[in-house]
Amino acid sequence: MNNDAQLSITQLDRSLQHKAVEDFAAFYLQLFDANNLEVMSNYDVATYMTDINEHLTYGRYMTKAQRLNDTVNFSFTAYINLIDRLDQKYFTRGNSALPWNEWFAAQFAQIATS
Repeated sequence: MNNDAQLSITQLDRSLQHKAVEDFAAFYLQLFDANNLEVMSNYDVATYMTDINEHLTYGRYMTKAQRLNDTVNFSFTAYINLIDRLDQKYFTRGNSALPWNEWFAAQFAQIATS
């Protein structure tokens, strides 16, 4: 993780939070569709994931772009709470310290060696 990134998602302003949620939701949607969300279960996030996943299931017949837009709008608060607990920091411009796919790989490696 880059040490210059010190902000949590809750410390970003609303527009930067929206950008951060959109970026994360695109990553999350890929994991959801691949049934590969186990890494996140190491965090206390089950409540938020349940809410997000339930709504994603309802939208399974939408296009990818529609699903992404729908999940961000409907589950925005759940995404904020989920991201806040995943140990990801942000720069003042709203971009994450570590790209989500790299975050995932680091979490997976840490689990594999524990």
